[in-house]
Amino acid sequence: MIVGLGNPDQKYSKTRHNIGFMFADEIADYFGFSPFSFSNKLNGLVALGEIEGRKTIILKPSTYMNNSGFAVSRAVGYYKIDRANIMVAHDDMDISFGSQRIRKGGSSAGHNGIKSIIAELGDQNFTRIRLGIDRPSQPIPIADYVLMNFPQDQLSALEDIRKNWHLIASEIIKNGVEAAMNTFNCKNNS
Repeated sequence: MIVGLGNPDQKYSKTRHNIGFMFADEIADYFGFSPFSFSNKLNGLVALGEIEGRKTIILKPSTYMNNSGFAVSRAVGYYKIDRANIMVAHDDMDISFGSQRIRKGGSSAGHNGIKSIIAELGDQNFTRIRLGIDRPSQPIPIADYVLMNFPQDQLSALEDIRKNWHLIASEIIKNGVEAAMNTFNCKNNS
């Protein structure tokens, strides 16, 4: 299962916090998944398809970022997914814009969406696809920064950057997290 983190309202669609939703949309489009449909049972949008010959579920929780774990936990139970087979794509201010880092397990590092997932699952053993959004260049509250729209130059750059995100999902599913870390965790990658 691939989980893209974000906030469901249209007003958040171009915010830094929604880069996980953007990742989910790109993967679904590239691999020709079913259209996203709302599931009351999961409280999220779900698309079904295959990546590298493996049935895959993409989930975009409709619970807002800080309660993402609720939808993830329900999906894990409903689809009987092993926690080791969960990938969560989310924004990360400690990584430069356009870069990504793949990580297996670990703490939330202060990310409320990840914190919610860990709390609901009672487990940290899932893969994180950390998508760089940079830190603010001016003093600004973190909550305000992540809920601001990407500036136009970064939105334009994302159009090119996201064209390669399918490679991350393919590598993790085909060759495992370690191989993907070796491939994509290079300094200043994009």
